[in-house]
Amino acid sequence: MAADERSIVHRVRAVGAGGGVGGGGGALGVAAPADWHASVAWAPQRPWLTAGSIADNLRVAASEATDQALWQVLDQVRLAEVVAALPRGLDSQLAEDGAGLSAGQQARLALARVVLAERPVVVLDEPTAHLDAETEAVLLETLRELARSACVVVVAHRPAVVEAADRVVTLPAPLPHSAEPSAAPAAPPRVERATSGADPDGAEAGPGRARLGTLLGTLSVASGVALTATASWLITRASEQPPVLVLMVAIVGVRTFGLARPVLRYAERLVSHDAALRLLAERRAQVYDALVPLVPGRLGPRRGDLLTSVVDDVDSLVDERLRVRQPVWTAAGVGVLATLLAGLLTPVAGLVTGLVVLAGAAGAWVARRGVAAAEPEFVAGRAALSTLVEQTLGSARDLVLWGADGRALAELDRAGERLSAASRRSARAVALGRALPVLATGAGLLAMASLVPADAVSPAMRALLVMLPIALLDALAPLADAGALSVRTAAARARLDALAALPPTVSDPADPARVGLGHPSAASEQLSAGWDGRDVLRDLSLELPPGARVGLVGTSGTGKSTYAAVLLRFLDAHAGRQTLAGTDLRDLTLDDVRRATGLVDDDPHLFSSTLAENVRLARPDADDDAVRAALDAAHLGRWVDGLPDGLHTAIGEGSAHVSGGERARIAVARALLADQPVLVLDEPTAHLDAETARHVADELLAHGRTRTIVWITHGTVGLDRMDGVVRLDEPAARSTADRT
Repeated sequence: MAADERSIVHRVRAVGAGGGVGGGGGALGVAAPADWHASVAWAPQRPWLTAGSIADNLRVAASEATDQALWQVLDQVRLAEVVAALPRGLDSQLAEDGAGLSAGQQARLALARVVLAERPVVVLDEPTAHLDAETEAVLLETLRELARSACVVVVAHRPAVVEAADRVVTLPAPLPHSAEPSAAPAAPPRVERATSGADPDGAEAGPGRARLGTLLGTLSVASGVALTATASWLITRASEQPPVLVLMVAIVGVRTFGLARPVLRYAERLVSHDAALRLLAERRAQVYDALVPLVPGRLGPRRGDLLTSVVDDVDSLVDERLRVRQPVWTAAGVGVLATLLAGLLTPVAGLVTGLVVLAGAAGAWVARRGVAAAEPEFVAGRAALSTLVEQTLGSARDLVLWGADGRALAELDRAGERLSAASRRSARAVALGRALPVLATGAGLLAMASLVPADAVSPAMRALLVMLPIALLDALAPLADAGALSVRTAAARARLDALAALPPTVSDPADPARVGLGHPSAASEQLSAGWDGRDVLRDLSLELPPGARVGLVGTSGTGKSTYAAVLLRFLDAHAGRQTLAGTDLRDLTLDDVRRATGLVDDDPHLFSSTLAENVRLARPDADDDAVRAALDAAHLGRWVDGLPDGLHTAIGEGSAHVSGGERARIAVARALLADQPVLVLDEPTAHLDAETARHVADELLAHGRTRTIVWITHGTVGLDRMDGVVRLDEPAARSTADRT
């Protein structure tokens, strides 16, 4: 460690309320942010892990670290054996937010990154929240080693961590919000969810509207062609100074076509966009229905990227309707009409017109072929760039703190250059496709002027034929873009069809059992389950009579959260079975299982909505009084009183900040509001201080024996209230719930 870095270690200081933080001989407010960030390693309460390999996540702290160095830090946090057991070791890919590892393993991986960084200041937020006591002891030893050469600041609720500290600073509870509510909004209106087929016109109207839009578009373009041709005839004939009555029909025709073109175009836009947007709404609902059964086991490691791709692909269906099918049918209809008209006047004119139309079709073929050749690289480049943009924006703060923002931006530049190269190849093909009908119409004009015999038609009619190819450009020009888009829309449709064809992780039985689930018993019989074909839970047998309270403990990665997923039927057993009211879960509908069984996850999600709506998610018909009662029971009453708009304060991404403990208690409030007969609690008190954790546990266990509880934890709070405690890492305990 450099001398200036050591000075930072010994001179970090905090100043009281209204002051600031200083280090290295000066206040942080005047220090260069990059210099300070380079001196700090941190692990947040929710471990920051990206969708990438384990090695990639570690090398965020030290890009040049060797594999040997990575294995050393993994061994230091007791994660080396877990990683070595994975099929690809350090190159094993993690999903978003570190999915693929248990919560405890994610925390240890984040700590391994801190150890690898070797920075003089270490800031850790609840580093042992999801760890068992044995692993916690190992990590405390790691922290002691870090403290030999670094200033270690740990935010913690766990007593063992507090006892290991040289100095403990207890922060006071925040004061209630003193500002006047900013025109506290009324409860948002309830919106009844539309059921399938709720559209009064019905989805069946889509094809009819699309055909009507194509017809109107064809008539609009035909009116433009007729306007140009008729005007040519009228000008030429008028130069001969015939009686005005000879020109009246043409004059009326020019006016009619001139007015019809914009009116028909406007009507076509209304009708065709209405049809396309109806299709878009219908397909979005279909894709959503297809995605829901795939959660969480079938969507792959980059669910956010998949969602972005799906949104783009569904939107492409609008392009297929408006910018592929409709221009093709319009060009075909106008081209056939023009060719027949010219052929009736003289066969040579019909031949020339037909060749011009074929040149427009050739332009579409050239564009389609060129884009198809470049499309795989373009799609891969666009997906890679979208992934990097989303990942970089979502991780911007962490990248800056770890000094990895420069590398991330450089990778974005490289991905953008690759996409630009593929895009240029596509653009050249489209440009050539657009040029063909332009050249063809110009050549058609010259061909008409030179090939149509002077005595075959009148001079005025000959002028009409000469201008006819130029008039057709309005119909033929969009074909090149249609050909290019047809490649991308076909690929988008294929991806959506492939997604819809994925078999779900779980599904409703063809003939579901109908049993009463008012207060059911539950049982596991030689149960084995896991993700991606790897069983982490093996041969578990467990009886849960109505009202039972069972604690589930064990080291990280032994299958505790996997068991919760089985109870909720997010995952089916690979061997053995799980029953509810004596019925195999696979014989019950998913809705029936989830109405009877609730889950408080170890990482609850908050939607970008109001606090009330986030809690009301558990029981949509609950009024504000019921929601407030649930929040009070979860010991959030004082916090709610301090919010600027109370229950109707916006929370979630981009809104009011919610701490990890508050997030956990909101999840508890949801569970209390739902009041399901079976409740699975996965680390419900991990982010709470000891006193609040005991109060929350008391509330969850206070309703007599009206609720069956599965209490998954690494701590000790609540275990003394359990009927039995099962350790999943003890083979002897896998066959009974009676070990305490």
